[in-house]
Amino acid sequence: MKPGPIVVAQLGCGYWGPNLLRNLRAQPDCRVKRVCEPRAERRAYVAETFSGVELAGHAAAALDDPEIAAVVVATPADTHHALTRAALLAGKHVLVEKPLALEVNHAEELGALAAERGLVLMAGHTFLYNAAVRFVRELVAAGELGDLLYAYTQRLNLGQARTDVNAWWNLAPHDVSILLYLLGGELPESVALHGACRIQPGIEDVVFGLLRWPGGLTAHVHASWLDPGKVRRVTLVGSRKMVVYDDMAEARVTIADKGVDRVPRAGERMDYDRPDGWHLLHRAGDVVIPRIAGEEPLRVEVRHFLDCVRSGATPLTGPGHARDVVAVLAAGEQSLRAGGAEAPVAPRRPE
Repeated sequence: MKPGPIVVAQLGCGYWGPNLLRNLRAQPDCRVKRVCEPRAERRAYVAETFSGVELAGHAAAALDDPEIAAVVVATPADTHHALTRAALLAGKHVLVEKPLALEVNHAEELGALAAERGLVLMAGHTFLYNAAVRFVRELVAAGELGDLLYAYTQRLNLGQARTDVNAWWNLAPHDVSILLYLLGGELPESVALHGACRIQPGIEDVVFGLLRWPGGLTAHVHASWLDPGKVRRVTLVGSRKMVVYDDMAEARVTIADKGVDRVPRAGERMDYDRPDGWHLLHRAGDVVIPRIAGEEPLRVEVRHFLDCVRSGATPLTGPGHARDVVAVLAAGEQSLRAGGAEAPVAPRRPE
């Protein structure tokens, strides 16, 4: 890397783009030179809100600029593959909003291209940069929950319906990413997904997915644009403890020492000699609400990207993690089109 700030361009500044732009400009070792946005009204918004940023109507203005070292792709999901590929071919490091692509082979292609050219490729799975999610990951990794029995997630709201993708591709990437992270990167073997189109024909605004892992662990993912309340919750049920991560609550993480224990049942001689002598006892111990301090996850994400550009390190949400999220989402889409039949998750290619 050349000395001085990393020169960055952003492609797209729609719904999420201003948040990325704000956090990029807050980094002391980053200079946002240009925003490329095809819509004139959005370019006018950037000009009014973010002074000193050059504007262009097409991505070539960033990709053809040798001073720009990295680009941030904040465009509709169906453009991610083509724009990210073009940026990598132009020699730019790339931070692309989730999902990395809409097809597994496209995600794998981008990962291979980045590795071949020695470039950083990172997907914007922002919740992995959330201090509360990282805290729960440490609990799971340390065995505090015991054996994981099942999990479920809820990402619900009323409104912000998309026209380019359904609720599965829009909302579920967050929870799929979180689940994969909490489980140490282990891929589920299948997905069964059901959905309904209640607002727009052909675009599911509510989906219910069941993910199955080898060994029997299951997770239920509920995502919807059509719900009375805003919910952002992940629940893990273990054999020892249970934990709830609730992004909308003041107490982001709640750990409950609850469960059902199997204890021996005494036989006639009171020596636990019955071969079938198990008794189920419900346990309800302490509920712990840990204090978790942290900064805005998007700021942590952006700083991590810039750090990786400088060091050449592989990002936490790099091509491997991003590819696995796409593999789960693609399996869900296949299941949805097959009426909810279980669809296999594409395994990783051997290295």
